[in-house]
Amino acid sequence: MAKEITDTLGPRLPWAGKHVAPEFVEDELSRLWHMSADNMRTSQNLRVRTSVLNLVLCASNKEVAQQASALLRDLSSTHVARVILLILDQEKNAPSEVSTWITIRSFPIISDIMRHNFEQITVRVTGDAVASSSTIIQPLLKPDLPVYLWWVDDLPTNTQLFKQLASMSSRVIVDSSQFSQPEDSLRTLSSLVQSLTSDSALSDLNWGRITPWRELVAQFFDVTEYKPYLAGVDYIEIEHAVTLNSSLPSSGLSTLDSNPACALFLAAWLKTRLGWHVISDHEDNMYDPRSGTYSWHMRRSQDSPKSGALRKTIRQKVSRELTNVPKQEGDADGILSLTPREEIDIPIGSICSIRLISNVGARQAAFVIDLEDSAGHVSTSGELSQGTQSPQRTVSIASIHKASELLHDELEIMGRDYLYEETLHEVFDLLA
Repeated sequence: MAKEITDTLGPRLPWAGKHVAPEFVEDELSRLWHMSADNMRTSQNLRVRTSVLNLVLCASNKEVAQQASALLRDLSSTHVARVILLILDQEKNAPSEVSTWITIRSFPIISDIMRHNFEQITVRVTGDAVASSSTIIQPLLKPDLPVYLWWVDDLPTNTQLFKQLASMSSRVIVDSSQFSQPEDSLRTLSSLVQSLTSDSALSDLNWGRITPWRELVAQFFDVTEYKPYLAGVDYIEIEHAVTLNSSLPSSGLSTLDSNPACALFLAAWLKTRLGWHVISDHEDNMYDPRSGTYSWHMRRSQDSPKSGALRKTIRQKVSRELTNVPKQEGDADGILSLTPREEIDIPIGSICSIRLISNVGARQAAFVIDLEDSAGHVSTSGELSQGTQSPQRTVSIASIHKASELLHDELEIMGRDYLYEETLHEVFDLLA
């Protein structure tokens, strides 16, 4: 085995830097730093450089790895000490090999005078060596610095490998928008959270994508006139983007490409904030993951939330503040619905709209947030049955479309995001 896990010439990766044997990585990086110091301008910049973390990027192939490497340019304000780009090539019958490349990357922060510098090591493992990936990269990490693991695309079929790499990380970042089997992968993440130590955390770029939507929902109930309607919400509809896949023209069949992860997170968050519980045996519940259509009939707990519980700080664990409200009559107190909307210019899985209907006595209110265009502009409006209507306003949430900005935010978080973990478990319960 020791002979098998050796460095070979491997594929050419010009963007990854200089090809070196694994045992010479540190020596060659040291030599590159000395060469850089010959440039006076770079030498001055090295003295202001602060390194705070290791960033490990896991990619399933060279193409995904190259895209992730290019994205690092937008992280210039994050003081990364060392990036390890791990390419897990799990092609069948491939020989067991380890190939490494090194480079020092330098990007301007404010101007060309002040630059951000970090080391990048690209490691490609193939064959049986993939199972030993965590052991292979361990010596390459900068000591005494936290390790952030970003799993760039779909979760591996080998969950054991994922868990091994997660166990050596302070924070594990995934992007459920890339999951080919979102439901199964979200279940895997829910079980993973329970096995993490107190020093480890899990987060999802999709959680960052729905943060502006959660804030906009909460802002409705900042308005004094609307506060009483929070406890009366009894219908929620969330639309998410799907595309029509006509890849089988000869058969005349079409399918929908759907990834409801964002919609599921938003639904689970609203469910917990409103104190709802699924009536699991209700005959009108709908479950169609193929199209992304879901509907759950809900029962309120004996308590219903104060508006303050919905408006707690988004990034902190939210403790529920509840007040007694009589349970409504009927077989269900509320309906939570996810419906697909066919879109062309919007990424699959994006939230398209949220609609909340509230009934308090004889009065009704409707609160709507709607995505207006692919540039990330959304409109919000609230209307009461007696004719009172809040002015429609338009806000921009364009930042949620850039993976680099979402990743940057995650690298700024040190502790566990308990609200995310709670919501992830609620997604698991919705899909049970």
